[in-house]
Amino acid sequence: MTESSSNLLYRRLAISSPRVVVRVLVLSILWVVLSGNDVKSWIVGAPAVLLAVCWSFILAPASYWPLSFGGACRFIPFFLGKSFHSGIDVMRRTFSPVMPVNPGLVDYATFLPDGPPRILFANTISLLPGTLSVDLQGNVVIIHTIDKNQPIWTNIHNLEWHVAALFGVHPGGQK
Repeated sequence: MTESSSNLLYRRLAISSPRVVVRVLVLSILWVVLSGNDVKSWIVGAPAVLLAVCWSFILAPASYWPLSFGGACRFIPFFLGKSFHSGIDVMRRTFSPVMPVNPGLVDYATFLPDGPPRILFANTISLLPGTLSVDLQGNVVIIHTIDKNQPIWTNIHNLEWHVAALFGVHPGGQK
């Protein structure tokens, strides 16, 4: 007999109630950021948040990577700063046609282990100034850069270390 999705979801929710609380809080904060501070928006927001939490447990991978609080405290300002800088850089290039561009693809081999650390790293590369993560093949991330003359290696290396600290991973992928 196969277990229904609702029974599987119930077991996952019952076993990991702290994870439920964290996901509800994170998605609620995201809802407030996206919709503003209008109380009426929660008519749609509350069901949307609860549905997203339920689906996240159904679709979530079986492995669990605990996050480092200290790593998160360092990652969030780094992430926000790089995102802001990236937006300014792209805006500058858009409005200034004399700005040099030298686009191309580069490969970066990461020491991060497979799973959430590597996926977060690959997705976050797109927020660095002038870079976009194109593909992830094993431990190699293929990156499109708007200008190969930029200090992209420094930015990517710094991002890798911030993601490693966030997940409590040391070089070589060891926890």
